Amino acid sequence: MRFVERPKRQPLINLVSLIDILSIVLLFFVVTTTFQREEPAVKIDLPESARAKPIRADVPRIIYVTEEEKIFLDDKPVAPKELGRLLKETLAKSPETKIALKASKKAPFEIILQVMDAAKVAGIVNLPTFTVEPKSPQSRQP
Repeated sequence: MRFVERPKRQPLINLVSLIDILSIVLLFFVVTTTFQREEPAVKIDLPESARAKPIRADVPRIIYVTEEEKIFLDDKPVAPKELGRLLKETLAKSPETKIALKASKKAPFEIILQVMDAAKVAGIVNLPTFTVEPKSPQSRQP
């Protein structure tokens, strides 16, 4: 007797479940692994200096211009004619001193230009300029 031979199908491997299982195993290993800090192979005790001076943060000097046409250099009132001289003295004492300009949004532009000209005459090449909201009428200083 002769049997009918059926064509054999290739066995299928379900890859979706395989990928799912592999991702869960990978996630398990990532979560449970402890990370160690990098430590040098040889532990060295470095000496400490007794003469070292702490590094001071460079605090910029700020020129404020108010809407009342007043000029302040670090919260001290300054006349527009004196500003150039004070800036020159500041730069003569320490040339690395940073100077910035903060002006009220309602400050007259002529006063701001006078301040910028005084800074330019004093030798300031880069003058960062910021605007601030105008203060209430009760406050006299910036």
